[in-house]
Amino acid sequence: MTLLLLLHAALAACPERTTDAPTCPAGFVRGTVDDQPLEWGRAADGAQPWWGRLSCGDGRIPIVRRHGGVNRLDVASTSPPSGLPTFDRAELVDAFEVGCPSGRAVIYTNAYRCGEVCVPSPYKLLPGAVVQSMERAQVAAKAGKVEEALALLKNATVVAPDHERTWIVRGGMTEELGRFDEALVAWEGALARFPGPLTEGHRAEALARTGRKEEAGKLAAALLAEAPDGPARARLLCVQSLAHTDLTKARTLAKQACAEGFARCCSR
Repeated sequence: MTLLLLLHAALAACPERTTDAPTCPAGFVRGTVDDQPLEWGRAADGAQPWWGRLSCGDGRIPIVRRHGGVNRLDVASTSPPSGLPTFDRAELVDAFEVGCPSGRAVIYTNAYRCGEVCVPSPYKLLPGAVVQSMERAQVAAKAGKVEEALALLKNATVVAPDHERTWIVRGGMTEELGRFDEALVAWEGALARFPGPLTEGHRAEALARTGRKEEAGKLAAALLAEAPDGPARARLLCVQSLAHTDLTKARTLAKQACAEGFARCCSR
């Protein structure tokens, strides 16, 4: 019983999934070198640090690559343990390579300890309340409560409009719900703050599926001309199929989009 109480106390010391941490003070070294990692506990031990909430300084979603076990801490930290077992080995340090428009940097973390909790500059975290709102939206959508899901998604972009992630989640989920009128609002909101060709591709599809086919076709053609083999290619082929007035050519484009992995075009 004593061991269980100690473990519970250790876990309670770790930051919660929705912890709203401050920005680390100027000159804060921890997290910038592999022998002094940030100690976010179990929460930092994943495919992306801080539960997929990390944003670049300008609010864009960073490109994150995890490199596990880059260092061994032979002298254990004095911070409370996170409860993650070390199996009698030295505590391992993970490195997260974070790419943003402003540049690329590495954040070092120790998943075995719960110590100082702050976000390294210039990054920021999506507010915990917004994380919860988006998760409730997912639950509502799965339960068929479409209007509730849409309201929660809209709330996320109202509360945190300076985080690209809120717009991307809102746009993607409204597409999955088949509400392309709402999706168009989301993608246009995203583009006003975080312009980019992938988001333009989503907007093109929303335009096509809400009846603005000529506009959608022109936008898809322009985006394909800029990046004929880009990551949005299959979606843009589908948009062209939706916008094309020649039924035979439209079906050919839809088959091509389907063959290239865009499932929403497979039923055309």
